[in-house]
Amino acid sequence: MHLEEIDTPALLLDLDAVEDNIASMQRLLGGSPVRLRPHFKTPKCPQVARMQLAAGAIGISVAKLGEAEVLADAGLGPILMANQVVGAPKLARLTALLRRGVDITIAVESEFNVRELARAAREAGVRAAAVIEVDAGMHRCGTADPAETVRLARLLLEEGIDYRGIMGYEGHMYGQPEAGPREALIRQALDTVRGHVEALAEAGLAPAIVSTSGTASVPIAAAMPFVTELQAGTYVFNDLHNEPFIPGQFRFALTLLTTITSVKERYAVADCGMKSLTNEFGPPVSPDGRLRAARLSEEHAIIVGDGVSALAPGDRIELIPSHGDTTLNLHDVYYVRRGGEIIDTWPILAARRFR
Repeated sequence: MHLEEIDTPALLLDLDAVEDNIASMQRLLGGSPVRLRPHFKTPKCPQVARMQLAAGAIGISVAKLGEAEVLADAGLGPILMANQVVGAPKLARLTALLRRGVDITIAVESEFNVRELARAAREAGVRAAAVIEVDAGMHRCGTADPAETVRLARLLLEEGIDYRGIMGYEGHMYGQPEAGPREALIRQALDTVRGHVEALAEAGLAPAIVSTSGTASVPIAAAMPFVTELQAGTYVFNDLHNEPFIPGQFRFALTLLTTITSVKERYAVADCGMKSLTNEFGPPVSPDGRLRAARLSEEHAIIVGDGVSALAPGDRIELIPSHGDTTLNLHDVYYVRRGGEIIDTWPILAARRFR
């Protein structure tokens, strides 16, 4: 199938770029003993996760049980759920996965989490596994005091839960646009994680897993001797938001194909809008940079830029999302391409699996 045969708006996935990005991440890790457990919240597609595992990833990270269920159904893992599981409905789903023999590790941050997880596991007759999330400076979830982390590690063991280590995420560094201060933030966050690692080791509870970091932090985190694995996700597709933080390392693999429906003197209108494209980190932009989606309504995009004068109704353009994760979550399928040819379609099975 050729690109021109696809109805729009349609999400295109450049397989050459995906393969290059996976290889580039493995090169970034170089000879480091730190391994990769890529985050599934970016691709949400088992075919991509399978490629990452084949390239050397030690498992897959997820944010939601729905994502874990998709991976389990595809026979992929082991899985690290970098989030807390709270409430009876979710705990029932978790223990159902454990009864199936799925290797899944859950993040905990409080005594409440540990007690609730232990109770659900006992009632289901399964053994749960956990890492303790520490607050690396993002001030979202996680323990702030190393002594509390040690206490939770002991409680996990007392409650019969497999204590596997800790995790922390320095996502707040994306709020710092300047490279020098941003690197300082990353190093400060990782040093916070190090403090928890050292406290656990002193207590005889050295963590087997120390999981940290998104894509932009990889070059720094991979050099830290106490880090065992990284949860980078965005690298596999890249997007406009990520690119300035780690420039030139990864290709743009994800684009939205859209049709121009109207051309005015200073702008054009395309058949995509907020129901097929997101712009929370800025306007989507064409690969050559000459067009951008300046405004989105529900089903229309206002396209501006010095390339507008060359457009005519019926023309097709591609737009790189500012944030790939939220754009792809609106779609059900990737049109997988090599050049101008569509070679396959891959279902985005974890799209909108927000429970």
